[in-house]
Amino acid sequence: MAGLRRWIDPVVWLLLVVALASAAWSAYRWVQVRAINRVILDGVGDLPVRMAEPRVRYAAGWQAERALRHTEAVQLYIDAQAIDDPSRSAQAWFAVGNVYFKVGIAESREYEEKVGTLFENAQFDLARDAYRSALRIEPNLAGARYNLELLERLSPARHMQGWLRNTDPIMLVPERHHGWTSMQDDRKRGLP
Repeated sequence: MAGLRRWIDPVVWLLLVVALASAAWSAYRWVQVRAINRVILDGVGDLPVRMAEPRVRYAAGWQAERALRHTEAVQLYIDAQAIDDPSRSAQAWFAVGNVYFKVGIAESREYEEKVGTLFENAQFDLARDAYRSALRIEPNLAGARYNLELLERLSPARHMQGWLRNTDPIMLVPERHHGWTSMQDDRKRGLP
């Protein structure tokens, strides 16, 4: 029994030391995350070098988008693209497309209220390009595919034209026989 107790005491102390080290590391990371969140919430401009990892840039872009600082959000999303992780790059392009899409819709509504005609602005073209970039990186990104098709359907300049999908699943080509998007049977189309 004394031999067993001789082995149990060091194991208990070792587990206690490991638990304290783990708690200290978690507290240190928590303080770092709070500092990063504080910088993001205050509006970043330029993040310090230690906070420049893609996840932090993406979070800062999301916060800037919520605060309606669209130019800053686009720049942060573009900076958030990680070369080593293509799925993050696709998500960043998808977010860029969403920002341009929202801005384009707002500008079109303002113009329509003032002038009364349909208006297609450059924001829609930028959104198309961003969604296509996301789909080139990750072809199964359902949100980007859905938003690209939604953009084509809601686009004022293309509302009266028909669109038929060609062999390239990202590009759309016009067809003038009807006014809506013709869609192939494609398992990658739209939301799952």
